[in-house]
Amino acid sequence: MTELQELRRYRRDLHRIPELDFDLPQTIAYIEGVLAPLACEVTHPCPSCVCAFFDAGTGAAHATAIRADMDALPIAEATGAAFASTHPGKMHACGHDGHMAMALAAATYVDRTIREQPGAIRRNVLFVFQPAEETTGGAKTVCESGVFERYGADRIFGFHVWPDLPAGTLASCPGPLLARSSETHIHIHGTSIHIAKTYGVPVEESHDAALAAAKFLVSERELMDELGADEPCIGKFGLLQAGTVCNAVAGEAHVAGSLRVFTDAMFDRAREGVRRALDEACTATGCTYDLDFAEGY
Repeated sequence: MTELQELRRYRRDLHRIPELDFDLPQTIAYIEGVLAPLACEVTHPCPSCVCAFFDAGTGAAHATAIRADMDALPIAEATGAAFASTHPGKMHACGHDGHMAMALAAATYVDRTIREQPGAIRRNVLFVFQPAEETTGGAKTVCESGVFERYGADRIFGFHVWPDLPAGTLASCPGPLLARSSETHIHIHGTSIHIAKTYGVPVEESHDAALAAAKFLVSERELMDELGADEPCIGKFGLLQAGTVCNAVAGEAHVAGSLRVFTDAMFDRAREGVRRALDEACTATGCTYDLDFAEGY
């Protein structure tokens, strides 16, 4: 079997068995099955995490770590592919099957090279298969497990498939490449009354949750333009739900989006700006709100 055939087999096998979050029994079993015949130490430093350590045999004090994520998304696959998901409502739609396949193929290469060409690989190598990337939390548990300190990992490489690049291309850049992501959920509380009763009522006494949401979205877009002039920053809201019928003021509104930044300082500025814009929009319409930011990484 060629390396490409091996890579394709891993990817398609894993594509068939997508699992979510930390609940990854079949995925973990598959990875362990590939690693079992290799000359590596397989450990589970935290829940649903699989690590494989290869000693290069050169007395190296440090290791290079290579990380792949394991979880899939709660999406029903409709590709019709021969290797489509066998788990209803779950799909490897974000490339994690490819990430795992690449890491497994690299592990077999490291194993073969250490055995057949002693000294060719001069550093120890640690492969990390991480759970719960999509739902946030998996990387934190791995970092806090102490696995990197235990094996002397002083550098780590993560990667992501990117279909927009030409086949066979590797791409990177100096400095940050992928942003910290924070899901943002806003619930605005107003009062639902018939629109006929609002004639002559001042806006600040309207308690119109839909209007408050609209004011916030306009203000928030202006905020992001302002912050983006200092460093890359984006905050957009893809979900807006308000009201129940066409002839009553919306008593509730739900706005949800994603905030993405490259630095902690900008994260603090953006969160404060979003909170301020929301406070002003709700004050202007007589509404109240609940705001929740996911911490992200």
